Amino acid sequence: MIKKVITIATFALLSSTAVQSADLFKPDDAVKYRQAIYQVFAAQTGIMGAMSQGKIPFDAAEINKRAKNIAAVAPMLGETYFPETKDVKGTKLKASAWADMEGMGAKGNTFGKALGELIAASSKPDFDLAKARPAVGAVLQGCKGCHDDYRAK
Repeated sequence: MIKKVITIATFALLSSTAVQSADLFKPDDAVKYRQAIYQVFAAQTGIMGAMSQGKIPFDAAEINKRAKNIAAVAPMLGETYFPETKDVKGTKLKASAWADMEGMGAKGNTFGKALGELIAASSKPDFDLAKARPAVGAVLQGCKGCHDDYRAK
């Protein structure tokens, strides 16, 4: 079920119709909205990363909760990506992202798959730190994939 939600969210991220989104949000507001969603991602992955690195106490249920939090807000991203947001001051999305939405979508799918796998794994009673490290690492690598190619420093 969660994998299906993540897949749908990733698809929505890149296939939302620009006309509908542009009608709903001013470009500046859409960028602020997108950045706020990514702040949620950052807060949740920060906790999961710190747990998987032993910087804070490990808690499987907490990792599961944080991964589900990301899954809950991910579908909202789709309505924030429309061409009128391309030139908004303060956006960190590179112009190359608009030219490669297919590649961005593939990276989103990789992220979504890793997130779905983390949610599934972290819901099992035997999920421990040894299992958390690669699962959380895969989610973080999914984030990094987009950052490396599509986010300005």
